Amino acid sequence: MSVVSYSESGFDTQDERWDDWEDDELLTPMKCLFCATTFQSAITLFRHVKQHHGFDFPHARKTLNLDFYQSMRAVNYIRTLEKTDPKFSQVSQFELTGTEAFLNDDEYLKPVLEDDTLLYALDELDLDDTRSIGGGSRAGSLARSPMVGEGCVLRERELASKVKALEQQLGIKEREVTFVTEQFDEYRQMVKRQFYDNMGDKTNDDGGKEKEGGDYYFNSYANNDIHLQMLQDKVRTEGYRDFMYDSKSLFHGKVVLDVGCGTGILSMFAARAGASKVIAVDNSDIVVKARANVAENGLDNVITVVRGKIEDIELPVDSVDIIISEWMGYFLLFEAMLDSVLVARDRFLAPGGLLAPSASYIYLTAIQDDEYMHDQVNYWDNVYGFKMSAMKKLQVAAKEADVDVIPNDAVVATRSLIAEIDHGTTTSKKLDFASSFSVTVTRDSTVHALLGYFDVAFSQSQAVPGPSSADLTADAYEKNGQVTDKALWKQSMHGFTTGPHGTPTHWKQTVFVLPESIVAKEGDEVRGDFVCRKSATNPRELDIEVAYYHVPKGMAEGEFEKVIKHQSYQLV
Repeated sequence: MSVVSYSESGFDTQDERWDDWEDDELLTPMKCLFCATTFQSAITLFRHVKQHHGFDFPHARKTLNLDFYQSMRAVNYIRTLEKTDPKFSQVSQFELTGTEAFLNDDEYLKPVLEDDTLLYALDELDLDDTRSIGGGSRAGSLARSPMVGEGCVLRERELASKVKALEQQLGIKEREVTFVTEQFDEYRQMVKRQFYDNMGDKTNDDGGKEKEGGDYYFNSYANNDIHLQMLQDKVRTEGYRDFMYDSKSLFHGKVVLDVGCGTGILSMFAARAGASKVIAVDNSDIVVKARANVAENGLDNVITVVRGKIEDIELPVDSVDIIISEWMGYFLLFEAMLDSVLVARDRFLAPGGLLAPSASYIYLTAIQDDEYMHDQVNYWDNVYGFKMSAMKKLQVAAKEADVDVIPNDAVVATRSLIAEIDHGTTTSKKLDFASSFSVTVTRDSTVHALLGYFDVAFSQSQAVPGPSSADLTADAYEKNGQVTDKALWKQSMHGFTTGPHGTPTHWKQTVFVLPESIVAKEGDEVRGDFVCRKSATNPRELDIEVAYYHVPKGMAEGEFEKVIKHQSYQLV
């Protein structure tokens, strides 16, 4: 858009750039409500509507006392009729009574036509100028000063019209965002009520059996897209494959249980690794395709596919030697599928048996990511030079943790191990955990967020489920920024990481944006406490509490002012 020049005496009436702007912006055609005719202003459009289609919109708006949003609903309702009825352009009489339901239906706040400029110009009808449907002057119109030319007055009116239209355009967009947000929230709550609320650790009078009705979660794994995404995650799929193919002596002649088998890929890896029998269990419709996949590869003499919940089914064997399962969710524990693996362990795993993976670990570090903060958090502070604070999410008691791929160079601190889970001994109750953490800042930076990720280990024996404590608590990086051999995924023991120092995975990382960023120097610390538990309303979601404070370099407790800040998060 061209820049408009000004002089001390007012608008520069000779500046051709004003005319360019006027042509480009102010004269956008507006389509008639009833036919395909277009106009340069709302005034002339509604004059045409009255003369050719028998509908005096400004009069109806005034006599029925319609506000801006009711007027917008009326326009969109009529446009809906015009769009769906080929003969609607022939209408010669139309009226409103003010009792129509659509006048208060927010469904009609959504524009029927893309970039419908008529919606932005509705309040042009209310401007105090000399224009009207009848062509006469209106009381209270702008008086002409003898020191200001008629052309300048007209331009001032056009400018006022343009400003008003822009204000209304912003209002429309805000209402659209609010409407869509409300609709999504209602949909999400409906899903929770109808499906998820019956899936948790809720018990009945008969003693702890899960209520019926978890179909939504399981059926979400019935379509191809989610399996394609997981199979194409090479870190995930090749991590399992390499462990089994490199452990053929371990799998040879063994009975293997695959919990949540999906397409059957892990079961087929186990069969190729030498298992004598593999039982693949899943509770979604994917089992039909899994059976076909198994048969197509000539492994149906080894693999038996069973549909059902691991908590309820009976296996064709008394016990199994190895349980394999890809159960991990965002931040490791989202979706609570590990609980089902633990049930399978307690029901079917023989003494001395193995789980693959055998252990998992959750880490916390700190990041400075200006690009992420701009795109995800601060975007509305400057939208093409305008502030749009109203578009930001309302500050609520609990923020939603974000799941995103964060670049390795955004990490500005060491890591802290906050959860160490031995799959052979842990319990469902222990998966709710609390841990202290401390990370040391590695360069002068502004800490925007804490970052969570997980590693998993595949051991040859459940008696030694993972690397040593010294390796687990060591930093993942050398001083030169290269990943150290002590990082789990670079050790001789099979395993992989979902951290930013590894290859990105479909699990990404979990971002906990701090309510206030921390300006830190190299050597400073961020310390605190981290609490993670299953949501009380939906046990497949996570509620997280973080308390943290900034420790200047070299200072001990009591030598600095400790300002502890608290933030709740939800992973939904």
